[in-house]
Amino acid sequence: MFGSTILRFLCAISNTKLLRKVHDMRITKWQTERSGNISGGFSLSELLVVMATISTLMAIMLPSLGRAREQARRVTCASNLRQLGFGLQMYAIDNDGWYPAEQLCGNPQSILTGSLFPEYLANRDIFYCPSAAAIERYALSNEYGGPGGDSVINTDENWARSYISYKYFSIMQRDTRMPLPLSLSEYPHLLKDSSPSSRWLMSDWVRKHVPVFPHMEKGGWGGGRNVLFTDTSVQFVRRRTPGAFRNK
Repeated sequence: MFGSTILRFLCAISNTKLLRKVHDMRITKWQTERSGNISGGFSLSELLVVMATISTLMAIMLPSLGRAREQARRVTCASNLRQLGFGLQMYAIDNDGWYPAEQLCGNPQSILTGSLFPEYLANRDIFYCPSAAAIERYALSNEYGGPGGDSVINTDENWARSYISYKYFSIMQRDTRMPLPLSLSEYPHLLKDSSPSSRWLMSDWVRKHVPVFPHMEKGGWGGGRNVLFTDTSVQFVRRRTPGAFRNK
């Protein structure tokens, strides 16, 4: 009896080892098959289709993203002009209602910057449109109805010489680089806080013959730009507003 008990015990041990061996073989086979499925799950043609789909989606989305970024810059630009308007309004309160009188409608604009900075506006970035880099080459060129060299980007050099991104319209003399639609007898063209609200006080940099205005707008007088009015409101306009420079 003792011998048979030992025999049964040895058989049990042998069967357990066999079962373990079979189990290990099954696990190894499953891992091999799984690994094979991962490595061979996509064919070359399938990968090319996926890549082409991604490329197509990117081509569709990138222009929209570009327009969204420019829309954000346009909003920041309008905010800059609004803050400039508040600074000009505070200046006018201290100066019998008159806004600063710049010599010409264009750079350099040292009277404007000196009148507002730093007493009324402490941040020079407000004087620069965030889209200025897109029009810098047109401002520097003399091929678009201007003398050239009119840099409009935010640099230490430009700030030191009072070159900014925006046009200012309370001026003493006619500027042939951007003549306002006024006769010579209507100069000086001076503005105050009681001037008609339709009058333009400042605007994005523009020049009649450039192909592109700031904010991805087409050039020419039909192109769009942010405009600050004498009542300190800001609008995006695509044409000269009635009474922009005269009482109407």
